[in-house]
Amino acid sequence: VPTGAMGTDAFQECPATEITRPCSKWNYVCLDFNQLPWAINEAFRIARSGRPGPCHIDLPKDIVSMIAKVPESVFSRAAVSSDAPPMMDMGNIQKAADIINKSARPILYVGQGANHCPEAVTALAHKAQIPVTTTVHAMGTFDERDPLSLHMLGMHGSAYANFAIQNSDCIIAVGSRFDDRTTGIATKYAPKAKAAEKDGTGGIIHINIDKTCFGKVVDPTVAVWGDSEHALQALDGLVRTPQDKARSDWVEQCATWKKDYAFGYVKAPGGLIKTQQVIEAMNACLHAKGFMDDRDVFICTGVGNHQMMSAQFVRWTKPRSMITSGSLGVMGAGLPFAIGTQVANPNSLTILVDGDGSFNMTNMDLSTIKRYNLPVKIAIMNDSRQQMVWIWQRLFFDGRYLSVDNVNPDFVMLAKSHGIEAACCMTEEDLPGAIERWLTSEGPMLMDFRVVPDICLPMVAPGKALDEMILLEDREAVFGTSEEELGGMKFEGLAPS
Repeated sequence: VPTGAMGTDAFQECPATEITRPCSKWNYVCLDFNQLPWAINEAFRIARSGRPGPCHIDLPKDIVSMIAKVPESVFSRAAVSSDAPPMMDMGNIQKAADIINKSARPILYVGQGANHCPEAVTALAHKAQIPVTTTVHAMGTFDERDPLSLHMLGMHGSAYANFAIQNSDCIIAVGSRFDDRTTGIATKYAPKAKAAEKDGTGGIIHINIDKTCFGKVVDPTVAVWGDSEHALQALDGLVRTPQDKARSDWVEQCATWKKDYAFGYVKAPGGLIKTQQVIEAMNACLHAKGFMDDRDVFICTGVGNHQMMSAQFVRWTKPRSMITSGSLGVMGAGLPFAIGTQVANPNSLTILVDGDGSFNMTNMDLSTIKRYNLPVKIAIMNDSRQQMVWIWQRLFFDGRYLSVDNVNPDFVMLAKSHGIEAACCMTEEDLPGAIERWLTSEGPMLMDFRVVPDICLPMVAPGKALDEMILLEDREAVFGTSEEELGGMKFEGLAPS
């Protein structure tokens, strides 16, 4: 609405700044046309400074419609486009290095705040022989093919990463914020590191550019306020390469957990396929053809089982290569993510791994794929369900199911109606050929994978410690032997959101 109608409940008026304030770094209503250049530059400065985040500028109708001659200097990039990072307290860096050097069982817990410095993460891990686990948004910051990689941790993360966190005497959190999906119940988190802090032989080190994170969930032994890259580079000069057997024993223990508790699944009978199997085959093809090393590969997802199974069964090699909704868990975001990713990276291989429930929410954007001939490779894990929600209802509500069965269109016909190549795969026998045809197609292509529903394991249930996981060996006790028969393991408390 125009500025003159603001506050009158005019047609389509809404308080956009109030709505977006809780989820943006900065909010501004432009009431003066002459302030617009300043507001745009200020928004970019704030968005890029410190912990990056979105800004929102509300443009009333009359402001948008004004015409002016704007000086060229307004459009020139400022010499400093973001604020300088905070100056680090080198005393705290020294304390952190001393803790790492004294510890026997350290682990790097890396979040997306370190996505810009994979080399620094790798250098410290290799020098000090420290195993590395990451959050979902930091996968690939440390190459998951490295023997020191413990892959993703958390609620549906690797059992070996969760065991390592709980048994570590020194947790080095880099650009991460101890989100509840990575800690389990906070009161049972990191018992060995907390005990080591009391003994003076370890503790929890928290490195973050956002100082409001410190102590919000976990009280750190040492808090380092600064850019992750600068902190890691400073630590690299102070941390020693271990010579004692304790560190090699720890690395060996992590490797044993990694072997004994590898991600797995129970195959479907009759040669049918599961989501894990499709993603496993996709990962094998991407690595066998060298795409993960030789090309920019981005894998976008919706939200649900397919999202967590993608995190589990793809071996991530580069930062920012999984484009997904994390803490907000926005179903339907996958296809828009893929479109934006392909437009921003026109020479990349952009893949969408989506669930039928998520895809149904935004599949009208297939018209955008066709309009701009974006070569996005779309895979729908079609089990005709909101399977993750179905699991919660089965486990926490005694199988009282509500609104979890999908009535899907024929996705192949839907894609073809937009002029997009599409095919369907239902069997293990056809899977390798379908994957190769799909990933090597010239333009956009949609694959409808008709998968058998399954539970995503490992899983840390609400109210449980990070190492109190439901593992693959517990599947029958949790899931039951058939859809009609509930498992014997009972769940109490609130179901996960």
